[in-house]
Amino acid sequence: MPKPKILIIEDDPAVRHGMAAFLRANELEVDESETCQRATELFRSGSYDVVVADYSLPDGTSLDLLPQFKRLSEDTPFIILTAHGSIDLAVRAIKEGAEQFLTKPVESKTLLVLVRRLLQQQRLRKRQEVATREQPSPMDPFQGVSASIQRLQEQARLMLEWDSPILILGETGAGKGVLARWIHTNGPRREEAFVNLNCAGLSRELLETELFGHERGAFTGAIAAKQGLLEVGHRGVIFLDEIGDMDPAIQPKLLKALEEKSFRRLGDVRDRHVDIRLIASTNVDLEEAVRTKKFRDDLYYRVSTLTLRIPPLRERPEDIPLLARSILQNVCRRMGKAQVELNPEAEATLLKYHWPGNLRELANVLERAMILQQGDQLDAGALGLQVRLDTTPDSSGALLSLREMERLHVERVMQRTAGNVTEAAQILGMARRTLYDRLKALGLSRE
Repeated sequence: MPKPKILIIEDDPAVRHGMAAFLRANELEVDESETCQRATELFRSGSYDVVVADYSLPDGTSLDLLPQFKRLSEDTPFIILTAHGSIDLAVRAIKEGAEQFLTKPVESKTLLVLVRRLLQQQRLRKRQEVATREQPSPMDPFQGVSASIQRLQEQARLMLEWDSPILILGETGAGKGVLARWIHTNGPRREEAFVNLNCAGLSRELLETELFGHERGAFTGAIAAKQGLLEVGHRGVIFLDEIGDMDPAIQPKLLKALEEKSFRRLGDVRDRHVDIRLIASTNVDLEEAVRTKKFRDDLYYRVSTLTLRIPPLRERPEDIPLLARSILQNVCRRMGKAQVELNPEAEATLLKYHWPGNLRELANVLERAMILQQGDQLDAGALGLQVRLDTTPDSSGALLSLREMERLHVERVMQRTAGNVTEAAQILGMARRTLYDRLKALGLSRE
């Protein structure tokens, strides 16, 4: 993982080199500048986590730089050093946006402690920003005894320490988001933010402003500037769920951000620099999407440097009982109920079912059953799966293709919900927009 990057602006070579050498010896990357002009060039071309600037410089003062730097990156902490401190100057510096105002000489150890504290505050702010958007998932992505899930765990562990993008392939509800969060939690960026954005169902305009942010007045209703998720996730992990559904107009902008590690807010002319690790996921065939020109080939090659495939539940039936017991424990704990067990008939029913919605559908079925159950045993009747068990053969006894089975299953769910897409999507464990897309692809109507 790249080291935090510090910019030191000081015209005294001995003081500047001394501070820089001490910070570098303590695992920080440092750039140096002796003038306002050079500092501005460096700040515009790079991404810095903290700025340390002397007040008096040959071509101006650090208070001349402060508003410029804050416009470029409002979250970058700014420390001002001066040999002639005064209360009035300190008050002015804090009002302008400086985080700290110190009187020289400053001990190197004191400066290091302050820089580390500001870096930690940055991390906490980003985590709080992310926490308002989503709740972390406590699930283990490798629960099970099957060879396929053990192989997935081995592959994922090998990819932890690298910064290359990861593409997670898997059907709807297979646990792609859970795996992405596990990679973040166990990787070198674990102390930084984990930012999650689902690309499915978002309009081009909304997706663009969510990713890149916007400036005040960039469009009607933009009454204030807004940080994009790329900025929020700086130095952390960005998870783009269902990247295969990303609007084609946004794809080249994302590619530029990944390759050049820079982007522009909507309505802005300045480049902003970020350091992120990208994890993307999709439930569609991206290679086919590339062939049909629905997904850019250059972006596909960029995001698929490392690839993980989560096997669907039907390929690892031996894992279903263990997963079901784990889900039941969590549901009982959340509902404040005594532990409930699956009886043998219920377990056999779970093993017979095809699970097109994978883990998400399994969790939904068990939670719904828990609401209806009484006693400490969950029977097959409470699962509500009887009418959907025999979906493999058709009326003549011939085997159906996966597409035919999916069509039959979706059709039955739509019939059962009387065409209520919201309720059907919950049963199937997918987003409403995804269900609309599947209905269209399968040639089914809401009726």
